[in-house]
Amino acid sequence: MNPSAQQGSQLGPLNPGDVVSAALRLYKDRFKTFLQLAMLATLWLVAGIIGLGLAIALLAGLGAAVGGDVGAVIGGLVGLLVGFAPLLYGSAKYYALSSAIGRLCFRDLINQPETSLEARRQVAPRLGQFLFLGFLLLLVYMASYLVGSLVALIAGGSVGFLTAGILSALINQTVGGVVGVFLGLLLGLGILLIALIWVASRLFISEVVLAIEPQQDAGGSMSRSWELTQAAIMRIQVVFLATFLIQLPLLSVTNYIPSILLELLPADGVVYGITFALSLLLSLLGSMVVLPLWQAVKGVLYYDLRSRREGLDLALRHDGEPEL
Repeated sequence: MNPSAQQGSQLGPLNPGDVVSAALRLYKDRFKTFLQLAMLATLWLVAGIIGLGLAIALLAGLGAAVGGDVGAVIGGLVGLLVGFAPLLYGSAKYYALSSAIGRLCFRDLINQPETSLEARRQVAPRLGQFLFLGFLLLLVYMASYLVGSLVALIAGGSVGFLTAGILSALINQTVGGVVGVFLGLLLGLGILLIALIWVASRLFISEVVLAIEPQQDAGGSMSRSWELTQAAIMRIQVVFLATFLIQLPLLSVTNYIPSILLELLPADGVVYGITFALSLLLSLLGSMVVLPLWQAVKGVLYYDLRSRREGLDLALRHDGEPEL
């Protein structure tokens, strides 16, 4: 049994620093296991994307051979529809395997550790729910963006117009217009950002809930995350910021610096192609390394939120599973 599991039963509610520290400790203790799960998850997602691309290319080519340009367009559209099957399956496997990392962290913290194989067996039958959860989250985030943008536009436009009118009357029209536009944009962006942060924080642990609590479905996992994160928005944001800063040096090497190099190189050269391929490879490797850290943070945060709201009163069933 690893040290994290041995200490799990001694943990109570955690502050944001403790959440990140516990996640880092679990990440270090089970790095090989977590990295293997992250690699599998990423490869399934990449395989789904490649399947989509192959379906479009093959059917578009077949359509072009039969019906020319029109056949190519029709074949491409059919390929898009057919290719969604591997993409959706790969996405479901990605969500399930990555959330298994959060499940493993939670099980360690409650002193009931699982192997990677056991965690994968628990989440495997729920691929459809993980896919549906991803779809629901996408819809919620899109709706949040649209509603937040509308409110930001109304509020920012109203304040900007009112400010411009007042200052134009008191000073001059130029100053009033500039200040009004600036304040309106500032207020609108602030409202939109706060709305998106609030919604994302409330749904931050949805997939971990689905991986841990056997009675939850996709919609129930979102509701459960919404319930557990109540009154914890600031704490979640501190955890999020700390985790982002920890991963920033790695992402600078694997993502940001290669992207800057690509912008500086001519797009039609051999060097650009080689740099692009290396950049893509580095980006995938960086994602594989960072993914377990975020999932570990979600697993520990789930533990912390349950400790605070419910005292984490876990009664054991006869088969050893916690009664959640």
